[in-house]
Amino acid sequence: MGLKSTTHECVICGSVEPLVVDHDHKTNKVRGMLCNHCNRGLGHFRDDPALLEFARIYLLSSLDSPEAEEYLEKGVA
Repeated sequence: MGLKSTTHECVICGSVEPLVVDHDHKTNKVRGMLCNHCNRGLGHFRDDPALLEFARIYLLSSLDSPEAEEYLEKGVA
């Protein structure tokens, strides 16, 4: 059985909408099955983990929530 037939939800967000095959644009190696939103999101961040982490920190720091406060108190940001 292949990846397409065994993966039924996006490996990032869990969505069950139609999935697409995600691949590394440098190596062309398949990474997994994603929904269109998550696949495009990675592309918009140029598959750069550092940019994704900065975006995560930005979102958390702009939230007025206990989760954001706890995250920032840990000194990760």
